[in-house]
Amino acid sequence: MAYFVSHRRANPLRTALVTTFHDTVNFCFDSVLETMGTSVRDVVHGRLTNRGIPPSDISTRFDDMVEILYESFGGAARVIVYKTMVELYQQYSKNVDFTYQDSLKDHMALLRERVVTDHLVPKRVQRDDSSLSSGLLLIQSSKPGYRYH
Repeated sequence: MAYFVSHRRANPLRTALVTTFHDTVNFCFDSVLETMGTSVRDVVHGRLTNRGIPPSDISTRFDDMVEILYESFGGAARVIVYKTMVELYQQYSKNVDFTYQDSLKDHMALLRERVVTDHLVPKRVQRDDSSLSSGLLLIQSSKPGYRYH
């Protein structure tokens, strides 16, 4: 007897992990920009927003964001992207096994796959195993007392 497995219903844990990954990419990108000063952050966000990528869409349009940064800021964009990737790997307690010259796009895809496959949770997330099994994660914001659900 053959069994058919439907892929129509999304796995709640996978959905939560992917959502958390995207939130963490945005968090890391903003953290890197904050280290460069508010004027740099405002210019970068302004440029991206003017080109149709609001801050909330950075992670889902990461490749487009990188392209826009390169067009706007040249080689300096690589610093922002590299530091974002380093911060992201640190959030997931993974060794930064790439250099400034490596393909960061490949490492982003690899980490995203590892997050989903290995059920990795970033440091900034408080884990409650019962809620994690149902796909719910509490995510800490950089603002005290503020949480995403």
